[in-house]
Amino acid sequence: MKKRTFLGLILFLLFIALPLSAQDAGISIDWPPPVYDLTGKVNVTGTVNPPDLVNYFLEAAEFDESVEPFWIPVSLPSNVPVVNGVLGVWDTTLYADGLYQLRLHVRSRSSEDAYVIVGPLRIANTLERPIGETQPPVALPTIAATVAPAATLPPEPTEVAVIPRPRPVNQLPIPVGGHVIKFEQTTVDAMNSAGMTWMKWQIPFVIGDDSLVQVALDRLNFAHQNGFNVLLSIKGDKNELDELDEEYYPLFADFVGRIAALGPDAIQVWNEQNLDREWPNGKIDPAAYVEMLRQAYEAIKAADPEVFVITGAPAPTGAEGAFGLAAVWNDDRYYQGMANAGAANYADCIGVHYNEGIIAPQQQGGDPRTPDYPTRYLPLMIQRAAFPFRGDNIPLCFSELGYLTPDGYGPLPEGFAWASGNTVEEQATWLRDAVEIAAQFSSVRIALIIVWNVDFDVYTEDDPQGGYAIIRPDGSCPACETIGSLKSEGEG
Repeated sequence: MKKRTFLGLILFLLFIALPLSAQDAGISIDWPPPVYDLTGKVNVTGTVNPPDLVNYFLEAAEFDESVEPFWIPVSLPSNVPVVNGVLGVWDTTLYADGLYQLRLHVRSRSSEDAYVIVGPLRIANTLERPIGETQPPVALPTIAATVAPAATLPPEPTEVAVIPRPRPVNQLPIPVGGHVIKFEQTTVDAMNSAGMTWMKWQIPFVIGDDSLVQVALDRLNFAHQNGFNVLLSIKGDKNELDELDEEYYPLFADFVGRIAALGPDAIQVWNEQNLDREWPNGKIDPAAYVEMLRQAYEAIKAADPEVFVITGAPAPTGAEGAFGLAAVWNDDRYYQGMANAGAANYADCIGVHYNEGIIAPQQQGGDPRTPDYPTRYLPLMIQRAAFPFRGDNIPLCFSELGYLTPDGYGPLPEGFAWASGNTVEEQATWLRDAVEIAAQFSSVRIALIIVWNVDFDVYTEDDPQGGYAIIRPDGSCPACETIGSLKSEGEG
């Protein structure tokens, strides 16, 4: 008893309501509270929802006021906003028992990094306690306003009803949608003016993180509430896949099955799986992907047969000769491998990407870059993706189709300098023409085009996503007008 009282006194004396640099109400840690014992894997809950989020992650350091904290990341960065949900999982078994502090590190575009710190927290995986005692008998001091009061259990997630499918009427030559990141009326208005009927969101899968089901539901409901069909592109963690190999597939399938039960209109299984940026290095293999696809497809259809299943879209590339097959497969080789492994039996559509154009989409030659890859021409890209599946009677779905322009942002990073001459007027015209070409393609059926992207505004040295956005920095949307000019009475 004396030992427990002494430990409690130490914790009481060490506790300080740590200052927070994140005073914005959109950033908080709600669980765990300060002066709390932690064991095993801990779900850290709270809110990260600033208007200009880049990403956020969790860090931990020993709690020692005499030295500068040495912060070590304990979760991967995420750019998906969270409101009263799980921010990450802290595996405390990787740390020796002792006193620590936890920091939420938030990066935004318009201000300096923001932090929320909670401490002290005691990792106590090996501590023995009398039966019935779960926490040391410590009187908690007042906690800073941006940290929730101490509690005995994490907060329960808020139940949200599922909004049913809206069944919008398509007035474009083929159904068109856009990849979005913001819950904003300006995004909805822009998409409506363009005649878009689909909204695409990307959802991560992390083993054990059940909060991601709620993340998917929030985005699905936003799309359906505003009258759009919703495509959820679901991709897992390549490091978890690398560690578990085939044992990973049923875990992923279970997750996409749970998402399918919410009632999305379409699910895309993975993304650019022919690159080691998205699939483990040395393990890129279309047959392995198709086995994952098979299990995911069966789980999705078991949950809801109406959900439209789209394969992951290989990145359009001819770089395997330069980097080797451990790092990248050319998309045509990968498509053929998917076809040989029976991908068409486990999908309703073959995913395609096209995002490196600098000439009009009607052209099939004349790109000034050397070497002259066929992936740079929209008609050739369509033929390239369709050819391996020519006997399967399965359509193509462009889950990303976009044109990059620096207009309104400034010079492009070196790796994207090939698009420096593209103007926003060309972006608008080429997107309109691409929709028309896809609709008129007689030898291939194209079921869907998702414009990459609608409302992203990240424009960094290595990731100029905002340059692809059709909502430009000044708020205008020239491509909305050009695509919308194709509207006529059509079928849903």
